[in-house]
Amino acid sequence: MGHIFFVAPSSSELLDVIARWTVQWILRNEVPLDTTVYTCASIEEAEASISIPLAHGTPPALIVIDHGAPNPQITRFGEKLRSCVPESWIVELVDNKSWLPTDTANAFLVRKPVNREDWEDVLSHVFLQSQSPQWSRS
Repeated sequence: MGHIFFVAPSSSELLDVIARWTVQWILRNEVPLDTTVYTCASIEEAEASISIPLAHGTPPALIVIDHGAPNPQITRFGEKLRSCVPESWIVELVDNKSWLPTDTANAFLVRKPVNREDWEDVLSHVFLQSQSPQWSRS
């Protein structure tokens, strides 16, 4: 499986905490996954960073997007990722102010604030219970 990307256009302490929880969970559960975590502070940085493993035929295992402040660009970015990288899990952290995707049936949305137990349930679903993202064509 590929790398893990965290995307937060507006600085997010939450994403740092979730990244730490993710690596700890992977190690504790002995999931055969590269624990390299990439953090991207902008959509442009995320697109450039994600394109590198894709060019080598290794899609990311997980992409976590923190919607942060209401922003239609981050919503479009999540939609673009789901259509371009269907074999990757894309989890979007949203709150009541976030711009939601138009196609929520194919989006994996997690409401903020996120606590450790809930996040570990998400990881268990993604890496242990499901074979591929529900919208995947792989």
